[in-house]
Amino acid sequence: MRVGRGELQVNVRTGVGTALALLREHRALVRAAKRMPKPVPWDWARPRLVPLLAGPMIDPEGEHPVRSVMEPGVAVTFGIDLGEAFLLVDEPVARRWECTTEQIRDAALANLERWAARLEPRIVQTATMSGHQIRLIQRRPGWASSLLLVPDQLKRLFGSHDQVFGAPCRDTLLSFPTSIPSRLAADIEVDFEQGAMYPLFLDPFGLEDGIVHWSGAGEYDSDDLLDNLD
Repeated sequence: MRVGRGELQVNVRTGVGTALALLREHRALVRAAKRMPKPVPWDWARPRLVPLLAGPMIDPEGEHPVRSVMEPGVAVTFGIDLGEAFLLVDEPVARRWECTTEQIRDAALANLERWAARLEPRIVQTATMSGHQIRLIQRRPGWASSLLLVPDQLKRLFGSHDQVFGAPCRDTLLSFPTSIPSRLAADIEVDFEQGAMYPLFLDPFGLEDGIVHWSGAGEYDSDDLLDNLD
């Protein structure tokens, strides 16, 4: 544990920023909800659905989001993209639509493929962190981490070479070179998680030989791609 005056100031500042961001998102969701038809029909929701990497969440009583597992073996929920926020699809809504999880998943994935294809490679930014160059997509689009679910588009934007990806939150995707020490890559991802409204706390992903893997699936270890110097 590292505790110091400088770190305490950073954490307090981050906490205030996160609280303000939560307030802004809540207001955005309220505004968007007012424009939605009620009840939301399937034909209106279908072109707005998107799969979202699932973060830690305990379902409130009577509120169970529709969940699925998608390649590379990671759990997802499904959101209705309202422009400024996402409204998660729950099981009662799915039953009202008379839709199976598979139908919702297929519609959401088709939307994601189409939306991702519109992104220009210049959306990928370059940054220097702890002396290492990394690349990232941050804040826009709000579903940036979901690019891990569409490998062809992921490779079009980041390249098809071996690399390791971190998904600290819904709207941020990090790409690390294989030369970066795994400990350092983890520290960078934690820094992004600490500043996020809804951190995902997911194990890293790897692109190896053109195939996306996830360490959390148990059959792959992204550390094999990284320099493991301590």
